[in-house]
Amino acid sequence: MGVTLSKGQKVDLTKSHPGLQNVVVGLGWDIGHHGSNFDLDASTFLLGQSGKVQSDQDFIFY
Repeated sequence: MGVTLSKGQKVDLTKSHPGLQNVVVGLGWDIGHHGSNFDLDASTFLLGQSGKVQSDQDFIFY
């Protein structure tokens, strides 16, 4: 199953697939041909059943 999101959109994978155990994430973007330098970052976090992050290990930044 593929999901395409735009800036600010979210997806709750547990509602759609309650037995989900693995997720593969790919990132892509088109900065156009503006001739400028860009610094692009991505981040994600894992929430426990409480709806909160359990530890610092649940944050991923690129």
